[in-house]
Amino acid sequence: MILYLTQQGVKIKKERRRLQIFLDECLLSEVRLDDLSQIFVFGRVHFTAQALQALLKNEIDVHFLTVSGNYLGRLTSPRGKNVELRLAQFRWFESEEKRLLLSRCFVKGKIDNQRAYLRRQNRKLKDEALSATILQLRQKAKEAETAPDLDTLRGIEGQAAHLYFSVYGKFFQVKGLSFPGRIKRPPPDPINALLSLGYTLLHSQIVSLLETSGLDPYLGFLHAPDYGRTSLALDLMEEWRPVLVDPLVVRLFNWGTIKPQDFTEEPWDDEEDFTTVRLSPQGLRKFLDQFRKRMDERAFYQPAGKEFTYRDIIKNQIWHLGRVLRGEEECYQSFVFS
Repeated sequence: MILYLTQQGVKIKKERRRLQIFLDECLLSEVRLDDLSQIFVFGRVHFTAQALQALLKNEIDVHFLTVSGNYLGRLTSPRGKNVELRLAQFRWFESEEKRLLLSRCFVKGKIDNQRAYLRRQNRKLKDEALSATILQLRQKAKEAETAPDLDTLRGIEGQAAHLYFSVYGKFFQVKGLSFPGRIKRPPPDPINALLSLGYTLLHSQIVSLLETSGLDPYLGFLHAPDYGRTSLALDLMEEWRPVLVDPLVVRLFNWGTIKPQDFTEEPWDDEEDFTTVRLSPQGLRKFLDQFRKRMDERAFYQPAGKEFTYRDIIKNQIWHLGRVLRGEEECYQSFVFS
């Protein structure tokens, strides 16, 4: 279970094997520690020392974000006991040939999923521009398979992303809602704001799963290592963006679950020259609830021959990567939905 804390000013206390959530000494709810896997904290939430110690002892990660969803950091207990797996990861990184081999798989998997999502949408829309983009992405996937080096591969990934987002706005059927293209920092419109928030939540969960598996989330293959950058988590995120987050954002707007009125405009990081949009507290709770439900949806996982939740498929993909790094399986296969 993942707990999202969005109400400002609440206090988290520990009582035996439970966490209790208080507001002004009034008990709002409680949850068993045994049921928790992660906690996401948005804004001003207070933890007692006993509660924090219990979370560390039970290896329950706590992710801290601003009220608007900007990621700040996390509290996590020491992990990484699987030294042999991490050594195998470092050996793969030291080989330029193997780094390129894995990175091709990550990029091709992302482009294949972008194509698959566009095809799904175009069954209803039958749009010529969409059809043309699908063909262009097919070509980009082929180029990714044979990219001669990492710089070329990153260029192909960027070109594919530009093609994909050039038609993404066609899927929204809400009057007055427009998509100017993918703009990350600061997100100037509701669609970009939800994409950024969804990617942030997805990324933080992958980081936790990587550490639990014994892999180093900072040592990636496609994304160059940099100080503080969880490069491997970013690598593995690529195949999941068009599977989990992009369709969810379209669904929430088109179904009226979240509306443009759920957003407010405000200065970006207290800079008056830049503005961004932010979900209202009620809108944030709705999005978090729908993101949790999306992660709990089931899909067919070909390697196992049966259905799993998306959360468990991500976990299985991370284990699959570990087996590839140890030489137990030949090559990494991205999850591609049909």
